[in-house]
Amino acid sequence: MKKKITYRNIATYVIALCLAVSLFGIVPSRTAGAKTKVKLNKTSVTLQVGKTVQLKLKGTAKKVTWTSSNKKIATVTKKGKVTAKKAGKATITAKAGKKKYKCKITVKAKKKTDSAGQPSEETKKYDAGEYSITKVHSGEGTYYDRVSGGAANLDYLEKNYYTVAMNHEDYMNGLAGAYIQITDKDGDTIKAFVTDRLPEGKKGDIDLSRKAFEKIEPLVTGRMDITWKIIPSPTTEPISYLFKPTSTPYWAEVQVRNGRYPIKKLEYLDKSSGKYVELERQEYNYFTAPSGMGEAPYTFLVTDFYGHVLVDKGISLNGTETPVKGKANFPY
Repeated sequence: MKKKITYRNIATYVIALCLAVSLFGIVPSRTAGAKTKVKLNKTSVTLQVGKTVQLKLKGTAKKVTWTSSNKKIATVTKKGKVTAKKAGKATITAKAGKKKYKCKITVKAKKKTDSAGQPSEETKKYDAGEYSITKVHSGEGTYYDRVSGGAANLDYLEKNYYTVAMNHEDYMNGLAGAYIQITDKDGDTIKAFVTDRLPEGKKGDIDLSRKAFEKIEPLVTGRMDITWKIIPSPTTEPISYLFKPTSTPYWAEVQVRNGRYPIKKLEYLDKSSGKYVELERQEYNYFTAPSGMGEAPYTFLVTDFYGHVLVDKGISLNGTETPVKGKANFPY
């Protein structure tokens, strides 16, 4: 005998079917079969030289082939790892099947200083050695009255600052124009510029101007034990360049003034070769170009003892004994 179908039976069947769907997933999802969008995780990246980034092509199971448009700028591995090699621009391409996906890479040169103005990891290779900013030197302090110009040709500083003569060895190591803090045995301190050379002094010795000496010690003392260290100069102005009046495009001497730290070297950009040429520093605190630097304007590359670097462009040849101002100074 056939069982009579009622609305109650139908409702029971529907409820049972819904339970089966929820428990066992009998009915396929509405989105099944929809296409997944294929894309790179990054389409543009900026890196510093030496840095890396991982690229990934998402949404495909096909084999991916990676290539770089310029391997000198950036390289890429078979797994999409990009390494920045040299400043410039390159394009990384990911090929899956017949489709290509691209990421633009911009590579920037390494930073010379960090956000605090100190040498970055990349420039710490330039070691100041015994003249590091934290190094304390010791010697004997005396005083003198100068009767002629100072060896460093920086006499103009005497109008506003204390000045000293430094022993021959330290002076000749490039400390002409350095700003130092001198401390006597009682802890009294004075700050002064190195504007002269003390030929007969031992390493570490400082000969102070009369005015500087009596600031921390009675003149009758004559000589005293001291310590000293290099400190940043108090300038708020940019570096400047003073040319000898006889300078020409075929022979020139230039002095770097107003640096926050002692100057390690001066280079100029040779326009014919496109390379920087280092100038020889003289005892009298000028840098010499025996064959000149060509026609002005010049581009100078200045490096201090601590690896800070400045590039000054558009420097004119001024033979009127008026310093030519640069654009910036070394950071603290």
